[in-house]
Amino acid sequence: MMKKINRLVVLIVVILLAMTNLAYAQPIPKQNIQYGPKISELKNKQDIIKNFQDIKTIRTNIATINIRENSTNEQLIAVNTSIRNYINEYQQVIRNLEEHKRTYSDSISDVFFSDQISFIAQSFVISLRHQQNLIRALQGTEEESKRLFYSSYLIPVYYYLTLGDQMIAYIDNYFTLPD
Repeated sequence: MMKKINRLVVLIVVILLAMTNLAYAQPIPKQNIQYGPKISELKNKQDIIKNFQDIKTIRTNIATINIRENSTNEQLIAVNTSIRNYINEYQQVIRNLEEHKRTYSDSISDVFFSDQISFIAQSFVISLRHQQNLIRALQGTEEESKRLFYSSYLIPVYYYLTLGDQMIAYIDNYFTLPD
């Protein structure tokens, strides 16, 4: 009896293996199809791309801001000075983009893309302003600011920083710029 059960199980397994239609993944040939919104007819693409690259460069440097709950007043002043410099750099990029929008106001693509890039710079400026608020709170020995990681000061800092990073990734991944 046991032999018959073993034979039946083996027979069922063999039948199932023989009858199944196995699907294999086929590599999809690389197509030159572009996805995402296409920005066409930019009148000064080099200027806009340069401003976008400047934003990315400044953002890379923002990662070096070091605020700690036990920072001395001198260290906080130095960090605040660095933050002010970053804000000034972003504001210069925003001014460049506003000038670009005025110059090419007849081009929807230029105005739209300038607004997109300006939004990124403004997100980073807001994040830096929140960091300045944190520095002021630390200098004023506000008790909540001393619990840095658990304080409500860092939530908007990371929110706006992440928002700007997401917009950069969105433009890098999905926008199609003409050559």
